[in-house]
Amino acid sequence: SPLIQTVSFKRRPFLSCDEDGKVSTLRVLVFGSDRISGKVARAYSNLRLQESRAPMLTRYFRLQFFYVPVRRSSTASSGLLTNASVPAETLHRPSVQMSPGQPDVEVSTNDISQYIGMLDPWYQRNVLELMNLSTGVLCQQSTKPENEPSVNVNEPLPILADMMLYYCRFATRPVLLQLYQAELTFHNKEKRTEVFIHSLEMGHSASTRAIKASGPGSKRLGISGDHEAIPLTLQIVHSKTTITGRNGWNNVKKVCTSLNLSKACKRHEEIDSKMECLNLTISEVIKRQNSKVKKSLNQQIAVSQVKVNKVQVIGIDNCTFAVCLDQDAGKIGRA
Repeated sequence: SPLIQTVSFKRRPFLSCDEDGKVSTLRVLVFGSDRISGKVARAYSNLRLQESRAPMLTRYFRLQFFYVPVRRSSTASSGLLTNASVPAETLHRPSVQMSPGQPDVEVSTNDISQYIGMLDPWYQRNVLELMNLSTGVLCQQSTKPENEPSVNVNEPLPILADMMLYYCRFATRPVLLQLYQAELTFHNKEKRTEVFIHSLEMGHSASTRAIKASGPGSKRLGISGDHEAIPLTLQIVHSKTTITGRNGWNNVKKVCTSLNLSKACKRHEEIDSKMECLNLTISEVIKRQNSKVKKSLNQQIAVSQVKVNKVQVIGIDNCTFAVCLDQDAGKIGRA
């Protein structure tokens, strides 16, 4: 009888490559404001967590992010902003004039892109300067010199697309952005760990952002300033950053309306610092008018700011407050 020989082959995974082979680069182009930066940062953080348990994507690809800030022109209509040649995600300026019957729009900033521009003059010239151009100019097709032969029958790319290709090909200076971790304890004792890249808003400022994001409902709910906000009694423990680099812990109890953490990245002296820090802005109620007839008002509010690298905020007497990550109305909870 013929001999039956068993031959076994080592199964290789799909998309397999040699161990000493080069890892490909996957370029991700991101359009948006600081709110979109926060969304991308949290998605990337979740991806890194998944890859640490079972690496798949990062085994074969090295991710590079290219960031393009976007904002809404005060004279442009929504139809122009959703043109296929330009990104649909836009930034609303605080100076936009709204009609009386139209609800206010969500306001986001471009601090992260300004921060990159201060670190990289090439980015400042070739990417940030695009925000000074109108939508009509960015949608125009780039023209070729008359003496250049037309080899490609396809239409030339718009100026915006042409500049984005130039950015992805010739940008050479990487900038590392710090991710900050927040451990939240909600009113139902549930604990959750989140990350943010630009800001963490607490109290009245976070509640106002949620009301603005409700669209037509914002007119019914009403948006009041800090003088009409409900004061919160909070215990604030923070590690204060000093010039010498030493940390001093402070434990204070304050009655305030809002408590905001934001990345210290707006001045050159903050960028040159060897230590990453956050600006803690406290809107403290100094004097409050309590009236049985009229609505109680916060007559005097003092705004103070301190640089910190760690902070803990605890509501006194089971006090809960709204929390918003990176100006994102979709990431608002009550802790």
